[in-house]
Amino acid sequence: MAIYRNDQIVFTFGTEAAQGGDPEMAEGTLVGSGGTGALTADTAAGSRTISIDGHSGATFVVGDFIRIGTVAGTAKATLHEHEIRRIEAMQDAGDNSTNTFTLDRPLGFNHDENSEVKEVSAIGSDDEGDNFDDDTVRNDKSKYIAWIPGVFETIDTPDPQMSFEGRRFLGTQSKRNWSVAYPGQQSLSGSVSGIILLNGWPLRFPIGSIVTTPQATSGDITVHADPTATDHLAKKGDVYIALQGTNITNIVAGDWIVIDAGDPNKSEVRQCLIENSNVFRLNYPLQFTHDDNAAVSEVTNPTTNYYTHVIKEKIELDTMSWNVHMRDSSETSTNDFNRRYVGGMVDSSTISAEEGGMLTMSWDGVQFLNMFHNQENQTTLSTGLYSSDSTTSGMPRYALTQAIDLNDVNWFSQTAATGSATLSYDVANSGTSYPTSEPYYFSEGTIKFFGQEFARIRSFSLSISNSIEPRYYIGRQGARMRGPYETKEGPREYSMSCSVALPDTVGPDSTAQTGATELFKQLLLEGDYEGSTDRTGITATLKFERGTNDYIIIDIPNHTGTAGSPTSTSGINKQGMFINTAPHSISTDNPYQIDLDMMFRSILITIRDYQPFYP
Repeated sequence: MAIYRNDQIVFTFGTEAAQGGDPEMAEGTLVGSGGTGALTADTAAGSRTISIDGHSGATFVVGDFIRIGTVAGTAKATLHEHEIRRIEAMQDAGDNSTNTFTLDRPLGFNHDENSEVKEVSAIGSDDEGDNFDDDTVRNDKSKYIAWIPGVFETIDTPDPQMSFEGRRFLGTQSKRNWSVAYPGQQSLSGSVSGIILLNGWPLRFPIGSIVTTPQATSGDITVHADPTATDHLAKKGDVYIALQGTNITNIVAGDWIVIDAGDPNKSEVRQCLIENSNVFRLNYPLQFTHDDNAAVSEVTNPTTNYYTHVIKEKIELDTMSWNVHMRDSSETSTNDFNRRYVGGMVDSSTISAEEGGMLTMSWDGVQFLNMFHNQENQTTLSTGLYSSDSTTSGMPRYALTQAIDLNDVNWFSQTAATGSATLSYDVANSGTSYPTSEPYYFSEGTIKFFGQEFARIRSFSLSISNSIEPRYYIGRQGARMRGPYETKEGPREYSMSCSVALPDTVGPDSTAQTGATELFKQLLLEGDYEGSTDRTGITATLKFERGTNDYIIIDIPNHTGTAGSPTSTSGINKQGMFINTAPHSISTDNPYQIDLDMMFRSILITIRDYQPFYP
């Protein structure tokens, strides 16, 4: 008998352009004589409703799966993002020509006015007779929830936690027992612990955004999203962009480009997988919105030069989607058990290392909005949740999503064929894109306090808390979906603890910061070095280096200069780290060991490696 095994599971994640909008472009098998229409207005990623007109064919009904976004067209003159969602509610404008649909989850992409809306019954060929690559190939190259955070063994999946409330009616036979139980609100929280970092991919989500700068570039041109539209922005979440400029012919499919190079807040690198005239499809959705005429440069020697990634604090955190793919021990794909979790915001996280070990990270708590799966029916369901819809599925939260298996992991970091002037998908999902880099070892790390390296750090643990609060509003959701409508960031808190074996002794009148009593002095000074209440705090740097131009630097507080040189000044919004506790207790440890507990207000992480782009 076949069973599900943990070593068969593929866990991946991807970045959302808007909370709850899992990013996946999938074409669907059209329903014969099914409903069709078009969007009445530009609709942004994150929208939970769409309005359509121009109905033809059968009438849309609640429960239908629809593809939003234009796909058809033998010429492929323009390229568009597209995705599949389910209709959970409908509101007719009264003239039977315009309908507003409530979707099962927010949109993952931006869609232009007049984009097609068509009824589908499955993920597969769109049956529209184009003469380009097979639709299943395009579907396979449109899975963006395909990153892995590192090496890990267990996952606490954020399946819905149900809450039932027993209610008592007066005068019934229940007496002191409750009479009836009603389902209440649902919560979805998950975690991934003990992630061994092979790169910095998971680091930014509890902190903010990541800005990437390549070592060398050439050939500036400009960018806009659509040469025929009045709004030429390349928006966050876009996969297709249009390039213009005198050097446009220098960019061909397979090239790596940097958009807004040199901008400290939104420089990012992507690969052009396909091109059609001056419209390019990128290997991964954009993280930032870029202005019309933003500078674009070609990355020089993209596979051999290094990249610098800077993780900066952000008020509003980006959210992510998780995907769990389970295939049984007999490798029977028809028995796949797939789950997708959307709207994940990291509530708490830990970065840690100890002597003899490796640098690890944990997503200790991630709050989600919803989950979906591929389990269509159950034997006790005599009727489904919907009637006359485009599928026969009866289970709550059933959705049309693709299986993301081991062959899909990090596929978008592979090298595409170059020089293709027509629409093609040359990147092969070969399963060879698991990270091959070495971990970051504790023995390769250093910690500096107030500029002085402490060689006898035995362990450290850096904690981040975002005080995420789920919000439950009045508003329509999907059938039997009573999860949060959104989650919001609260006060951010940083703390760090570490164990330090004290350095060599010095005399009590020594002013050197290298002595065994320096930590005791710092505890008493309370970060006040001016003899007043205008405290500055101390600075700290954690560096893990694997080789030349291959390292992670964590600066506390957020520095204003070179990475590895944090600066702490006095006054509001400028202070550094403060020691809460440093008991110099007598134990059996030799040399004398102190356990520190500290708090700080800001952080900045700088990564240099050979990964062209980050999620």
